[in-house]
Amino acid sequence: MALITMGLTCKICFERASDQEGGLQARITPCGHVFCTQCAAIWFRSDASCPVCRYAIPAPSALIPLYDHDSGIQSPSYGFDEKLEVGETVVLSSCVGESPEDSVSGDAQNDGSKRNSKKGGSGNSEHHDRSESKKEKCGDGFSNDRSALAMLFQKTVSDEEDVQVKFVLGKLAEHWQQVVVERAKLKVQVAKLEKLKADLSAQVESLSEENMVLKQALVGSRFRPTPRSSAADSSAAWDAENDVSYSGESTFPGFDVDIDSTRAHFHPSMSLPDLSCTTETSISSTRGTRRPPAKVEERLGATKWELGHTFSMHSGPVHGIAVSPSGNLVATASWDHLCRVYDVHLEEEVSVLAGHLLGLYAVKFSPAKRDLVGTVSSDHTCRLWNTDNGECLRVLEGHTDEVNGLSFKQGTHLLATASDDKSSMIWDAEKGIPVTTLKGHRNGVYGVCFQPLGHLVATASFDFTAKLWDPRSAVDVQTLRGHQEDVIGVDIDDSGLLLATGSDDKTCRVWDLRMGSPLAVLQEHSGEVKRVCFSPFGKLLATTSGDTTVRLFNTSTFECLHILSSHSDHVFDAAWSPTADFLVTASHDRLWKLWQPKSSLYRASSLNPNFNRLRLT
Repeated sequence: MALITMGLTCKICFERASDQEGGLQARITPCGHVFCTQCAAIWFRSDASCPVCRYAIPAPSALIPLYDHDSGIQSPSYGFDEKLEVGETVVLSSCVGESPEDSVSGDAQNDGSKRNSKKGGSGNSEHHDRSESKKEKCGDGFSNDRSALAMLFQKTVSDEEDVQVKFVLGKLAEHWQQVVVERAKLKVQVAKLEKLKADLSAQVESLSEENMVLKQALVGSRFRPTPRSSAADSSAAWDAENDVSYSGESTFPGFDVDIDSTRAHFHPSMSLPDLSCTTETSISSTRGTRRPPAKVEERLGATKWELGHTFSMHSGPVHGIAVSPSGNLVATASWDHLCRVYDVHLEEEVSVLAGHLLGLYAVKFSPAKRDLVGTVSSDHTCRLWNTDNGECLRVLEGHTDEVNGLSFKQGTHLLATASDDKSSMIWDAEKGIPVTTLKGHRNGVYGVCFQPLGHLVATASFDFTAKLWDPRSAVDVQTLRGHQEDVIGVDIDDSGLLLATGSDDKTCRVWDLRMGSPLAVLQEHSGEVKRVCFSPFGKLLATTSGDTTVRLFNTSTFECLHILSSHSDHVFDAAWSPTADFLVTASHDRLWKLWQPKSSLYRASSLNPNFNRLRLT
């Protein structure tokens, strides 16, 4: 019993209830809660209920003292220890036939007798006579009282042990009740999990059957029209929420493919791995059926591209360049904090866009609005401008570091930005508010672009990777690894099947988005590859480099067809006109240049009736 009691803790002070100063032992309430004597005395003076469970305590005397071998037997009464000690003295004194006063006077007389004995007096004889008188007075009753006291002592010990046994049994019963309750709760949870398991099993079985049907359909026809699934429905809902509309031959976001004269419609979800039956060697034959007009095809197939004109309009490096959807405007972004818009048909500057506090990194025209252009800067912002009057329409603030790239989504108001804060943000350019944030790169994000006819967003990062994102869920669906240095540029061709990335490792990689693997690694540059840009209809790929050149590759054979060399410093960006009648490049030599295919240099130019002004400089 002593071991059990010594392990008890007071429910008020949380100290060992049976190890208090002064030898005061623990008390237990009828409801089974243990307190040290001091805490119980303080609490039950002002409150008549248990501080733990609020069980009513009729009186302090209802508390049960506990027994401990280290401190002996506890007094059965409850109160202050001084009173208990006095009460015990009174009981013992009455049993031996003297009062407390007699006991005190007897001690005094003993002291006096000792003093008298030292002086040679008769104090001892007087004390002896008084003792004899008391013996005669008590007689045989003295021994009887001692026997009665011993019996009382034994009864008290027996009662205390019974209390301890009842207490332990009560605690065991309480613990058992808690175990039963916990077991019942666990049974309820098990039942719920069993039901959930059954539901999931049913779903798996249903999906397996559906998958089997789809496999059988694919066996019968390799590219049978795909029914709109729940993913397509959520895609449509996302489009409706963000006011997304599409134009062109396709009736929904996707692309058309001709294989064996069979027309097949692909949903953007089919741009993920394991949903394609084509091989690397046949990728060029399955990328699309849109053939460029004869004149455009002739330009893209020109045997040579030559410099048409050089423009010196900035006082700082020209870092970004873009061509408007109409094909007549060229916008340049420079580290001199300015964006300049130039009309190549009228051969005049249309507007100067001033407002950024620091250098500009990129510029893009909106495909939805003819007079809207966006710029990004190291001042952490993206700005939207009116190209007609140079007015700043909106300032998009949300990034916490330099903004390096941007991209508009065709047929929508959506705009994506890339920043050194390791994120890309999707904006509603019409309202000027963020739609979602794409986080997952481990370093700054430099390039960003939308899939032209799908829903994916591609980003290029200083963490040596490119990622494909689904902006509807803001999660990356694929990570493209292979580059050994920072990935700077990223672009997706018109079919939505090819993605190109440029890196400081001096290579450009072309990826098959359906397989998630590189189709080619272009290693012709001797310097860092910066931005990459597919031509209209995806026939050519332009890569800019720190080796001061621009190279044009055939996307069917990945052969380098042309080297454009005229800049004297890093060529950082390039952009095609919508009809491929010219290509513009931006360089850190503070110049931007316009290049034309040779077939159009010696014919009537579409740029200006007076073409002599655009001859080589």
